[in-house]
Amino acid sequence: MGATSPFVGSGDPAGTVLVTRLLAHASIAVAAAILLVFLGIYVRRVLAEGFEYEWGYLAVGIGAAIVYGIAGIATDLTGYAWIAAFTEGAVLFFILFIALGLRAMYHADRPAGASGRLLPVWIDGLVIVGFIAAWWIGYVAAGAWTRPVVAVGWIGASIWAVFYGVRTTRAHEGTTFSAITRHLLPAIVCIVAVIVADLAGGLAVLDRTVVDAVWIVGTILVAAFLFNTATAIRQQEGEVERMFDRTTWRQQRLDD
Repeated sequence: MGATSPFVGSGDPAGTVLVTRLLAHASIAVAAAILLVFLGIYVRRVLAEGFEYEWGYLAVGIGAAIVYGIAGIATDLTGYAWIAAFTEGAVLFFILFIALGLRAMYHADRPAGASGRLLPVWIDGLVIVGFIAAWWIGYVAAGAWTRPVVAVGWIGASIWAVFYGVRTTRAHEGTTFSAITRHLLPAIVCIVAVIVADLAGGLAVLDRTVVDAVWIVGTILVAAFLFNTATAIRQQEGEVERMFDRTTWRQQRLDD
């Protein structure tokens, strides 16, 4: 029996790239779905409250990641351009709503002496409506001018997410907000790297093979950090459950 793998020298490079892209998109969809389930369980069982707007923003952003993964798989299998447009829109709304969620967490439960909001909550609604309108206009009137619009939205939302991610971690050190943000922030950074590489490839600054390599590695890392965030949320839930579990304290006694 030979030592050479039967796959060496016999694979189709295009087929290999296709399978890799399918796995990358599938990993994003699965990791985001797990994160969304754990987030819902945490808010409902541990916090014992409804989806406040900060959790709602995060839920929508994670849902956009699921859409991105599913639409990416459909695009790779069919090659339809209109589905590919939805994958770009899903990336945009993933970053936007994660950024809104991080900003909402930053302003939530602020100390009494802390500075308040610079802008009222309803401004968030205007930003969301503006993004949706701009994306649909770009989708319906697809042309060379729409790509820079999407690129500006990607970069602007990414900077916004990173900025408030760092501030949230500092402001809520030791809390669930900080724990979730610490695990979500690397996913945003990886998304930024993928976006920059994609834009550089579109401007012919980088070779397409380099762009594809950065996309594959970056996408897998995003999926890993989303799953890592789900694990962190599950750990937070487990710690709270142990605090209220009678078996945790049954060997303890109070001294007079």
